[in-house]
Amino acid sequence: MLNLGVSLIRELRCLGNQELIEVYYCGIRELSNKSIDLLFRLDNRLELVDVCSDYLARKVITANMAKKFQSWWIKPLAIYHTDVRHVLLLDADNVIFRDPAIVRSLDGYVRTGTTFFYDRVIPGKRFLTGNDSGEIYLHKLLHEFNYARFNVSDGYAPSQHMVDSFAFNGLTIHEMDSSMVLIDKARAGKAVMDILFWFITKERFRFKLSWGDKETFWLAFELARIPYFFSPWGISAVNSVPNEDIKKHPKTLCSGMLQYMPTSDPGTVTADVLYVNSKSLIDPYPQGFNPKRKVKPNNMFNMFPTHMTPRQGRKKSKNAKKKYTSECLVDMGSTPLPDYFAPRLLRRRLHFFGLSMGVLGSLEQCETYT
Repeated sequence: MLNLGVSLIRELRCLGNQELIEVYYCGIRELSNKSIDLLFRLDNRLELVDVCSDYLARKVITANMAKKFQSWWIKPLAIYHTDVRHVLLLDADNVIFRDPAIVRSLDGYVRTGTTFFYDRVIPGKRFLTGNDSGEIYLHKLLHEFNYARFNVSDGYAPSQHMVDSFAFNGLTIHEMDSSMVLIDKARAGKAVMDILFWFITKERFRFKLSWGDKETFWLAFELARIPYFFSPWGISAVNSVPNEDIKKHPKTLCSGMLQYMPTSDPGTVTADVLYVNSKSLIDPYPQGFNPKRKVKPNNMFNMFPTHMTPRQGRKKSKNAKKKYTSECLVDMGSTPLPDYFAPRLLRRRLHFFGLSMGVLGSLEQCETYT
């Protein structure tokens, strides 16, 4: 994970981002002295934050609770903890193609101080659409949430976005993907942050509302009745070379989670790829090395993808005639990847492999090749 994270930091710098980067971790055992020395050696605009030790010392959480954040749940805890106003949360396995700070200049963030991205549409009766004492979880939450506890006007009053959402209408078990999250904490306000903290320290232990942390962000805004913004585009994907997507089913791509720039203004940026969340684009062993473990082809190292799902609004899941894995976007089409995709992916891989092999001089390389 360290090599993924450091190579992401280098890619941000190569894209021109010089903002302070906070690296959050949970407990002194999560980051060795050697790793800390490497991070500070390679970048002088980093701040390392042991959020669990800090909150333990201040008695905000217990030692047992702290262990529950040694996973992706550290992400919402980091947003709650940080003093940074304009938070831009990134997963280490994101392959980014634009400086993500540009998203703050787009209409959605300007209007609301947020930008969220959709997850895959997967029908079912789990998580947001799961059974909570005889009721659909999301519906019960909106009706029975203790609004007054957080100084929010009481009563059932879902936003129009909520009413129109696929999750509210029972079409998907996932609504939001949290591999990139943008929040202006000043505009979000205390109620949002307090509800977020309630989700990650109380509610998630009562009911498994999501696959990891992802739904807590937008739901905190919804329950606080604070406006928020989702990208107008549904999730896309790239083709999996090991899975032979283009050869076997060229309109159904099955690897990675591609997000376009979250704007519909043709005068700004049109159909531009912002990032792909996919460890299999970077790491030859994305699920670790175990000769006895069976790995699905679409989760294997994706050497040279050539196509992506075209930009389009969020769509209902299709009932395919054949069985696909949950990562596949069935019959949503394909279009060639932009020319800049391969050169920037190669640069990210160069940084990752340089770190993995101890050839740190490679991290100075920001040039791309055609």
